[in-house]
Amino acid sequence: MVDRVDLTDTGVRVSLKLPTPERVKRSAANTQELIVTRFFPMTIRRRRVEMRLVIEGDRAPAPRADSALLKAVARARQWSEDLLLGRAQSVTEIAQREAVADRYVRRLLRLAFLAPAIVEAIVAGNQPPELTAEALAKRLDLPLFWTAQAQAVGIR
Repeated sequence: MVDRVDLTDTGVRVSLKLPTPERVKRSAANTQELIVTRFFPMTIRRRRVEMRLVIEGDRAPAPRADSALLKAVARARQWSEDLLLGRAQSVTEIAQREAVADRYVRRLLRLAFLAPAIVEAIVAGNQPPELTAEALAKRLDLPLFWTAQAQAVGIR
């Protein structure tokens, strides 16, 4: 049924060949099929080594939450709570318990203080495609104010 799919920098054009029923009057040029073409506007966003097609429109698929990003935020909140409640005495203790490097724990701990709007967007899967766990953990310039944080990562 798929006749052709064209990918451009502004969208995807899909052409389908549909068989015409016997009762439909046929033209002389194409007696057995009807070609239907539809254009879907989209953008291409780079996300580390992968590329993501962001298709705009009224029938966009339901967003999927980024499990790695969710896990990173959850770990950061848990580790922060462990430190605040005395279940862990230091970042080094958490790193040894989790079998990861101290540096990794320090980088992720920043995610425990994300703006609620950012966390809600991540849970709903509405974060920008380029917002990954690695990209967020490496950001040293993340503002302290929640409204400024949301703007800095592209969430309004």
